[in-house]
Amino acid sequence: MDEPATRDRADGGLVDRLVLLSHGLKVAGLSPSLTETVDAADAMCHIELVERTALKVALRSTLVKEPDPTGAFDLLFDRYFPVVLPMSAHGPGGGSGSVASNGAQATAEAGAGAEGAAFLDALLAAVRAADATALRRLATTLVDSHGGVGSGPASERYQLHRVMRAADVPRRLDDAARALRAGIDHADPLAARLTDREHERLLEEFRRMIADEIRARLAEVVGGADIVRSTRIDELEVLRASVTELRAMRDAVRPLARALAARMAQRRRLKRRGKLDVRRTVRRSLDTGGVPMQPALRDRKASKPDVVVLCDVSGSVAEFANFTLLLLSALHDELARLRSFVFVDGVAEVTQMMETSEYAVDPRYLVSRPGVVVGDGHSDYGQVFGRFLAGHLDALRPTTTLIVAGDARTNHRPPGEAAFRDIAARVKQVVWFDPEPSTSWNEGDSRLAVYRPHCRAVHEVRTLRQLGDAVAELV
Repeated sequence: MDEPATRDRADGGLVDRLVLLSHGLKVAGLSPSLTETVDAADAMCHIELVERTALKVALRSTLVKEPDPTGAFDLLFDRYFPVVLPMSAHGPGGGSGSVASNGAQATAEAGAGAEGAAFLDALLAAVRAADATALRRLATTLVDSHGGVGSGPASERYQLHRVMRAADVPRRLDDAARALRAGIDHADPLAARLTDREHERLLEEFRRMIADEIRARLAEVVGGADIVRSTRIDELEVLRASVTELRAMRDAVRPLARALAARMAQRRRLKRRGKLDVRRTVRRSLDTGGVPMQPALRDRKASKPDVVVLCDVSGSVAEFANFTLLLLSALHDELARLRSFVFVDGVAEVTQMMETSEYAVDPRYLVSRPGVVVGDGHSDYGQVFGRFLAGHLDALRPTTTLIVAGDARTNHRPPGEAAFRDIAARVKQVVWFDPEPSTSWNEGDSRLAVYRPHCRAVHEVRTLRQLGDAVAELV
């Protein structure tokens, strides 16, 4: 259908908003049908529209019938169905229908500036009361005071960093966590631990609410469809992604793996036929007077690659290594053999852990594996290659493809070229995945130029899309 004339307006009735949401999903590539849009309108007649969560679930279940790895629905829903803040308990409708609680009242007393002890008191009250409304009001207040949406780049990452830095959110959350922990009654250790966990969850939820508020306001400024285009999860740089973006990227790894697996299986089906079988072709030609009308091809055995992956989990590249491990583990059916190793200045195997994990693994857990850190905790490629060669020689076969995932930054330590050359000589091929821009290769302590002659290919894999393409090409 044609683009609605009211595309940039989100102040119409519910049906208008639904039409705009449906069109935005079409722009994002999800393409809900007219019937599904009608179903969504019908679903809205059977729920309490003031319950925003119920409305979101109803619209998602009727409009989105395929994977949404880019989070387009969440972006567009916030654009066309923004949060409606409840009235104050002292204002109109503040009687029995008001949802304001003690935490919300404390929030109001914090003032528009959201500064100092008043803000901390309001945050503590909201967390102790588990008051999501009060937490959302606080998030809104912070963005009002420090956001400046529209005055800088239209990027959630930039705007979130701006608010976090200007409002000193990390320090405030640390102060709140300490105050909440000090106020817990430890007479019952189990109850105290559960309460502490709930407080941690609510503080993390508050951080997410700040990101949601910024995202909703950006959508108002630049338009729903435009912000979907500018925040495609598979185009975000892993090393520069915010906490919210990293969470969305982790959710996108599994759908990406399924798409890659389907692509690889299709390629194998198309390449099942090998070279011309002359003998069978001549025999067939006897039926056509010696004219080879039906060439016969030899069946080719479909081979699956034997892969060993060696990932640097130090510093900021730990998240990138985690994505690489998760993606390859999700493709285990398309690989003949997969063994996974992680390293900092030591090296350890994590194959079993990655095979049994259905969800994203915290990179900090990978670093804590025995043998990963054996010295000062700074990456040491030279020592790692030597230890890998000495302790895991059984992983290196003539049929093996070795993937090294890391930034090749040695902290000005010996690069261990001899050990790496020996490793490369024992395997079929070595492929290097580097999450840094190619313009940064070989700058500072990067020694990629030392390793590159021994690699069949070196790929720049700053985004999930680039990582997926590199894995698909390899497999």
